Amino acid sequence: MPPTLHRRRCFTADVSLPPILSYGAAVTDARAALVDIEQSDGRVAVRVLAAGSTTVAVVERVRGPKLHPHIPIGTRERQHLRMMLDDIPVHLDPGPGRYSRHSYRVVVEHEGHSYVYRPKTPDTSRLTRDGWRLGDFTITTKGELDADWHEEAAPEPVDVAIGYALGAAFGAGADFFLVSMLNLVDQADPGH
Repeated sequence: MPPTLHRRRCFTADVSLPPILSYGAAVTDARAALVDIEQSDGRVAVRVLAAGSTTVAVVERVRGPKLHPHIPIGTRERQHLRMMLDDIPVHLDPGPGRYSRHSYRVVVEHEGHSYVYRPKTPDTSRLTRDGWRLGDFTITTKGELDADWHEEAAPEPVDVAIGYALGAAFGAGADFFLVSMLNLVDQADPGH
């Protein structure tokens, strides 16, 4: 069993908030959201503070699945995972994460919206809402989750919370199919 991990990261994310969520009278200004990510063994909690309100997304492991050390939350098995947004259960459907990039996608259904978090490159995953690009997530060399919000997107606090929660729970990016197959062959070769 992996050791219990507890990390807190607070940082400011540049997020353009819709006018009704802005702090002041200038509606076109980019406003900052405070994002707090807390990770522990089997649980990721993200709190987004913007415009005086807080949005909380939690992804947690339940019912003791077989753990996989390469998955931050420990599993991609849907029956062993639960996601809540502001204490309301949401539909979470992670792919199995095998050999193709498509298998690493994670789908979240919340309040009539479909969020898809899928690998874009070996190091980056993209978050979309109803097919529209919101932002790209990358794990930095320091192990921090970095978001690059699309300049035409207007992510709301719930979008920010979902993106960071999925990134912290499932990581970012995936290798191409051919690279995955070569790695598998290399691992199976007893001469290495």
